[in-house]
Amino acid sequence: MYSVFKEIADLKHYRGFNKVILPISVAFFIYTFGWGVLSPIFSIYVNGITKSTELTGIILSITTLFGVLLNIPFMVIVDRINMKRVLQVVLLAYAVFALLYPMANGFAFLMLISIGRGVASSFLWLTSWAYIFGFASQRVRGKETGFFSSMNDFASGIAPLVGGFATLISFIFPFYVLAFTSFLAFLVVTLFVHSSPKMNRTPAKQQIDALVKNMKKGNFLKTVLLIVIFYALMNAFYSFISIFLNSEGVSVFYIGLVLTVALLPAVALEVPIGNLIDRHGVRKVLAVASVAAAATGFLFTLSTNIVYVGGFILAFTVSYTAIFIALYSRMSDLIRREGLPLLGPIAAIKDLGYTIGPLVGGVVIGMIGITSAFAIFGIGYVLLLPLALMLKS
Repeated sequence: MYSVFKEIADLKHYRGFNKVILPISVAFFIYTFGWGVLSPIFSIYVNGITKSTELTGIILSITTLFGVLLNIPFMVIVDRINMKRVLQVVLLAYAVFALLYPMANGFAFLMLISIGRGVASSFLWLTSWAYIFGFASQRVRGKETGFFSSMNDFASGIAPLVGGFATLISFIFPFYVLAFTSFLAFLVVTLFVHSSPKMNRTPAKQQIDALVKNMKKGNFLKTVLLIVIFYALMNAFYSFISIFLNSEGVSVFYIGLVLTVALLPAVALEVPIGNLIDRHGVRKVLAVASVAAAATGFLFTLSTNIVYVGGFILAFTVSYTAIFIALYSRMSDLIRREGLPLLGPIAAIKDLGYTIGPLVGGVVIGMIGITSAFAIFGIGYVLLLPLALMLKS
């Protein structure tokens, strides 16, 4: 948290930061905090309604499926929409969806809410990054982008513990917290964001041509496979982790505690890991982190002791954070090199991985049981190793 305040002190002299980057970052901190509060119980709640991990996987994948479908079209219409209005509408929509979830009484109702949430989520994150890219100062673009990411990561780290406490009031109370935080984020955008970014549209053909051209390059194709496999494994793990721990007798409060204990140190290590990548290169860090994630992801399934589980999930989270930062560095390099035509396709590829994870994860859990499935989710990270070693730094 100290680094966040330090960055505010360093960046407050830049006009774009005070007028846009800071209020957008605060709004998304509030919004992300609300989802983090919900994270310990959301999959448990959904699975309690569907009574099937396969159907739960479908519900959990719907949000990112719309990212796959809408990322490229968004870049086509980006110059025709008022970004502030989009943010306001989707944040209000999230407040409504949060209130509708506790009313769900079956798979069909959950599906309808999730479809609406999927569309809202896609536009929410696409417009947020449009603001960051549109208003970040050229001189401190990296710092301002890092500040926005750090605010979101910190909110994600501290919120699960708050969610655990919230369930002591009522199991569904976190949904009302999300409704409140979404509305509060809407107010921040309405009152403090006074500009809307102007971005040049990128025709769909230009985006697809850029993707096809780059797919012919071996290094790009390996990066795409790394992105899809990593995000699929990560989202399979985190979509069902609460269900797994709850099935092993861990209370929701302790699930929130475990998630916070795992996520906060990983957030604190993002900058040191980034420095490590700068010194040793993406390939070496990816290779070591892939082996570490495979080992720790498997080992944590061998005991239900809360200290043991928390320790290995922490180690696993640090490992996957190193993979995430290394891949983010690769994606950023690709987008910088090719420009806007690759922004939509790269985002769609990432969301494809996110979508595959819960879909396949739910089926695997239904077939072989949740403990065996989680062991596979962990060991699966070893698939990243040969691809990482074949990358050209």
